[in-house]
Amino acid sequence: MHRILSFIILSLLTFQLCARNTVISGKAVDYIGKEISFYTYQDPVVHQKHELGSMKVGDDGLFSISFPVNQTIEIYADLEKYTGTLVVEPGRDYIVTLPPFSLRTAIEARSPYFQPTQYWLGLPQTDNYDINFVVRSFITDYNVETAKNSKAIYQDASKKVVNEIIENLEQKYSESKSDFFRTLKMYYYAQLEFEADHRTPDILIEKYFAHKPIMPQNPAYQRSFESLFTDFLRKESQDYKNRNISSFVNSGNFIALVSLFQSRGYGKDFAELVVLKGLYDGYYTGNFSKKNILKALDQAQTALTSEALKPILVIIRHKLISLAVGGKAPAIELTNLNNEAITLEKYRDKFIYIVFFKSNNPECLAELDSIVPLEKKFRQALSILAIGTDVNFESDVKLWKEKGYVWELLNGSNKKQLIGEYNANIVPAFYLIAPDGTFLLSQAPPPSRDFESAFLKIYRDYNFKQQRSTVKTK
Repeated sequence: MHRILSFIILSLLTFQLCARNTVISGKAVDYIGKEISFYTYQDPVVHQKHELGSMKVGDDGLFSISFPVNQTIEIYADLEKYTGTLVVEPGRDYIVTLPPFSLRTAIEARSPYFQPTQYWLGLPQTDNYDINFVVRSFITDYNVETAKNSKAIYQDASKKVVNEIIENLEQKYSESKSDFFRTLKMYYYAQLEFEADHRTPDILIEKYFAHKPIMPQNPAYQRSFESLFTDFLRKESQDYKNRNISSFVNSGNFIALVSLFQSRGYGKDFAELVVLKGLYDGYYTGNFSKKNILKALDQAQTALTSEALKPILVIIRHKLISLAVGGKAPAIELTNLNNEAITLEKYRDKFIYIVFFKSNNPECLAELDSIVPLEKKFRQALSILAIGTDVNFESDVKLWKEKGYVWELLNGSNKKQLIGEYNANIVPAFYLIAPDGTFLLSQAPPPSRDFESAFLKIYRDYNFKQQRSTVKTK
C-alpha cells in the first residue's frame, strides 16, 4: 500500500516537475559511517517530512547527495543534537560543513519534548550574496528586535512597536529579488502582528492570506498559517453566526465549506487550503463526525481545483485512513534475526501485537519484559512482532540474546517511511491487528497498562462475530 501511495504522491507533486538537481557535498570526519537524510516539509496541514534523499558518509569523511528541486526551499537534516538547515535553489551545488557530532544524552533520546538546536550548515566556499546569508541575517535581526521589544509585543500588544520593527527590517532588507525571501519576510511580519494582536485575526487574514497566492512550501508561510488556522473550523463553528459549518462538516459537504469561505472573500485556492486544514484538525478534536470528515475528503478528490493542494489531499486521506481502527494496516516487509523476509501475511490467521522500540530506552525495555508472560499465555492466538528502530540493529540482536525473548524481532533500522506510516517516531508504540489485517487497536495499550483485559474482550467479541457470520452463511 505504501508503494502505491508513494507512486501517487510522486506523480502529483509539482515539486518534482521541471526540477533540476541540487548537489550537497562536503567532508565531516566526525560522521564517518553515519547515514544522513535530507528532508523538507511540503505543507502546513499534516506538516509531514518529505525525504529528499539519504547518503552514507564515507570512510574518508566525504559525502555527496543529489536530489531534484524545482523551486527554492528550506531543507533539513537530523544530526542528533542539531537540525541542520539550508536554503537550496534548483540546479545549485553546495559544499557544506556540518556541526561537530554530538550524541543526545539518554534522557534526551527518550524524551518526546526534546528539540534539536537549529544549525545553519556552513558554506565556506559561497559568497555573501547567497540567499542563505540574507535569510540568516534577517532571522537574526528579527529575533534581536523581538527579544528587545518582548514586553511591548507580547504584554502591551503595541502595534506601534510592531510597525516600527517591520519598517526597520524592510529598510535593511528591501533589495532582495528572491521570491522565496520576500515571502519569508512577509510571513515573519504576519506572525509578529499576530503575536501582538490575537483578538482580530480577520484583519491579518485579509491582509496576508485571503487574496494572496498560497505558498505551502515556504517555512514562514507554514508557521504563520498554522498559528491562525489550527483547529479553525471547530473554533468558527462555535460562533452562532457560523452554525452551518457544523452541518456542512457533518454532512461531508466539502464544496459547501469552500463556498462559505469564498463568500467571505477568500480566493478559491486559499479557501480549499483552509477547509483541508480544518477537516484534518477536526478529525482529532471529536467535535465532528469522523465518518463524514472522510466523506468530505472523498468529495474533495473530484471537487478540489488547486493543483498545489492535490498531493496534500492524498497525504491527509492516507494519514487519517491508514491508522484508523478498521483500516488496513500498512504493509511490513522486514528481515528477522536470521535475515529472512517477514511480512504480515505470515501471521494472517492470528492476532498480531506490534511493538516499535529502541534498545536504549528504559521504558521500552520495561515493556519488553512485560510481554514475556503475555506471550506465554496467548501464544496460540496472538503473534508478537517487535520492530527495533535503533540506528544499529546489532544492539537489538544483542538484547534478544541476553534476554532470551522468543517472539519475532524485525530490523526497522532507518525505515523512516514505515515508522512514519505507523506514527512510531516516539517509542514504545503498540498496535493490535486482526487476523484479516485490519487495525483493532491503534495505538494499543502497552502490556503494563492492562492490554491483557482489552485483548481478551476483543478476542471474544471477534470470535463471536465470526461464529455468527459462519452460521448465517450456512
